[in-house]
Amino acid sequence: MRTRQLFLSLLVGALSVAIAGAADATGRWKVTISANGSTLMGVALLKQAGDEITGSIGVDEQNQHPLDGVVKGNRITLTTHPRPGRTVAFATCELTADGDKMSGTTEGGDLGGKASIELVRDNK
Repeated sequence: MRTRQLFLSLLVGALSVAIAGAADATGRWKVTISANGSTLMGVALLKQAGDEITGSIGVDEQNQHPLDGVVKGNRITLTTHPRPGRTVAFATCELTADGDKMSGTTEGGDLGGKASIELVRDNK
């Protein structure tokens, strides 16, 4: 009986740690991309269901491009999907989530090489 209680306690503790370490990307995010001495500002609208992210990103809420992504713990990978005839600042980005902030690097798109990206939750 004591062994069973100990096992259940350890299991609950392990699940709590796993859940606490998982990213929560759902929401409206202010986006800042920095590359080659230039800074681009924008907005991302994200929805997370399990380990999948859907949403959009753009210069404002009216000019958005679809995106999707995957969450693994506090690591997030996003891939943009430009609308026909349009381009995007980046093709993919790798982010590390830390509460209401995500930061990392981008690749591809109009920026070409790598750029720094930061998303800060906008609690409007």
